Amino acid sequence: MPIGYNRCRAIEKVLESLKIPCSNRSYGCKESICYSKKYEHDRSCSHAPCTCPLPACNFQGSSRYLYLHCRSKHFSDLTSFRFSTTFPLFFRVDHKFHVLQEDKEGVLFILNNRLECLGNMITISCMGPSSSKLGYFYELTTKAEGSNVRFQSSTRNIQTRVDHPPSMGFLLVPTDFIGTRGGFTLDVCIWRLGSNPAVSSALGSSIQCK
Repeated sequence: MPIGYNRCRAIEKVLESLKIPCSNRSYGCKESICYSKKYEHDRSCSHAPCTCPLPACNFQGSSRYLYLHCRSKHFSDLTSFRFSTTFPLFFRVDHKFHVLQEDKEGVLFILNNRLECLGNMITISCMGPSSSKLGYFYELTTKAEGSNVRFQSSTRNIQTRVDHPPSMGFLLVPTDFIGTRGGFTLDVCIWRLGSNPAVSSALGSSIQCK
């Protein structure tokens, strides 16, 4: 019994001292980690790959390279914007998503649209590793005949586009807001958390109707 125990301890010590390259080495991570810490590192690695959100594109790479890829290969399919600046975006009722790219830093965001019986559910997600410490906040506003609905929330990071991404909440665009062109216009504003004094301390999401 003691011999078996000593043999297991010996193997454990070898594994603890054994260093291996990160699984995301091909995506830019140069770290070598202890075998026993591999799972923990892989979950928090900032080089975790993201897939291109555009249809029929198989590109996969770190968020940094994904930003460069989309700007060079899919520029005409994106809407460019600047942080802390509101911009209008027309969205068709049956359009599932739209890709937004920040003009200076290249950060990618996905505006998601989910059609429900009461209207359209709109959210914004950020393309990036789940371990990223960067935070973004967004505000969506839509109007119709003197009424408006405004929604504020922080973004969640995703590594691949999905039809139902995780979100802190959503903007519900009522069916009465749908125009004659089969869609609605959103006023969109995205900024870094902490850069807007009015919401820097806000948590979760908020909705206002007028």
